[in-house]
Amino acid sequence: MQIEPPWVRAGSAGLWRGLAIDLMLATLLLTVTALVILPGALDLPMEVWDESRVANNAIEMAMHGGWIVTTFGGVPDHWQLKPPLLVWVMAVLLRTDMDPMLAIRLPTILSTLGSVMLVYASCRMLLEDRLAGLIGGLLVACSVLFMGNHVGRTGDYDAALCFLTLGFVICAGRYIDSHTIDGEAGKARLWIAAAAVLLVLAIMTKSVAGGLSVPGVIAYAIARRRLTAVLTDCWAWLSVAGTAVVVAGWFVLREQLDPGYLAAVWNYDIAGTMLAVLEGHHGGPTYYAWILLRGFEPAMLLSPTLFVMPRDADPERRRLCLLAAMAALSCLVVISFARTKLYWYVAPVVPLSAVAIGISSSTWLRGAGSWPKSIRLRRAMIGLPILLALAASFWILNVRRPGIYYAPDQAQYGRFMAKLRDFHALDGLIIVDGGVPNSAGLRNYSPVAKFFVEVAGRRGEHLRLLATTVDLPANASVLSCDPHLRQWLASQESFVTILSDDHCVLGHLPESSRHHVVIE
Repeated sequence: MQIEPPWVRAGSAGLWRGLAIDLMLATLLLTVTALVILPGALDLPMEVWDESRVANNAIEMAMHGGWIVTTFGGVPDHWQLKPPLLVWVMAVLLRTDMDPMLAIRLPTILSTLGSVMLVYASCRMLLEDRLAGLIGGLLVACSVLFMGNHVGRTGDYDAALCFLTLGFVICAGRYIDSHTIDGEAGKARLWIAAAAVLLVLAIMTKSVAGGLSVPGVIAYAIARRRLTAVLTDCWAWLSVAGTAVVVAGWFVLREQLDPGYLAAVWNYDIAGTMLAVLEGHHGGPTYYAWILLRGFEPAMLLSPTLFVMPRDADPERRRLCLLAAMAALSCLVVISFARTKLYWYVAPVVPLSAVAIGISSSTWLRGAGSWPKSIRLRRAMIGLPILLALAASFWILNVRRPGIYYAPDQAQYGRFMAKLRDFHALDGLIIVDGGVPNSAGLRNYSPVAKFFVEVAGRRGEHLRLLATTVDLPANASVLSCDPHLRQWLASQESFVTILSDDHCVLGHLPESSRHHVVIE
């Protein structure tokens, strides 16, 4: 019988013990993140901007095909101009029997959880520092900005963009440092290939926003005195060429199928955002700094720990911290120069900064010679703000009534229609909605109502969406969440209410609209 040497048994036991700790910490991070985002993500009504627009692109793609040109109302969409990677994923999910709201938000939920886990994994795998990964992951989970609307819990582009951007930065940084790290030289091709793939996916998710971190990665290569080595590496050039071919090829194909698309992208997504104030979204040069101070705590309180990093004796820790910080700064600088400002543009800064601050906080907790001298006090100065921030984030996002800050009534169609247990009761229903006011000049714009009409149509029910009451037939079953049309329906003596709440009404109108004063 072969006897296993004691050192082998000890090594195996240590490995399993380490895996158990990693599993426990990963479960903790996933649980905390899920508790913060899932109640809102599963209960919050669809947002009028921009979630409902993406959802309509996805449901039309799922029903009618057309996997290259995204459409709204059956015509090419030249307002929501992003490449279709996220729309593809949503469309595939909508073709299943999954709940339509979950299909729209599942990619966001998974990307948010993935970002938290990638922050932990980058510190754990590259630095063997579980504490840095745990702090960094919790800092992301604490962020009301990252966990809230338009990023972590609604069906928008930004959560996927953040996950892919963080992955690109980590892989690009490993490639830059590959020839200076023992045992990594042979992996350089894999790192640059992975970085190229992730950059392509980021651009295919949110167009030029996918490249916001690239200047920071280049600056890191300069700081590491590795730029010349990168520029003379054929694999780097092959990766750049491959990225350019794939991205340019898609844009050219879209332009061929949808003439005018590239002009719209330039006028709205690039020149429009950078050089003009679109739809009144403006702010000063410190706009994003204030957004981070209010929405990324306690990370901003812990950011002074970055000043201890020059004294860290481990070069790998210094390198990863510098890489993440420079990539975050790159994103922040570029969007700060843009004249159009929206709070969610700064979302990619959150996981990148969390990596850097997680590493510096871990160094500060363990380092001798730092102030204060008491290690226990330092632990309290990090642990207590994180616990308070987690509790505050949970309360703000879930306990306090979740906010729909624009058109609260007309965002409620999905929730109200879900109250009708027998979905066949929807067959033949007419939804009347005059549309939401907007600064884009869109008439009768009712994207939430339109999405759920399309969803019902895919189930085989026949619903109609009307902008006015002019064409209402006799004996119509009518549903409306439009506050003006609800008032009109309530004023009709013949209108019989079947179901209503604070936002919507369903009822029966026996007479034709010709017998009433109509609203146009």
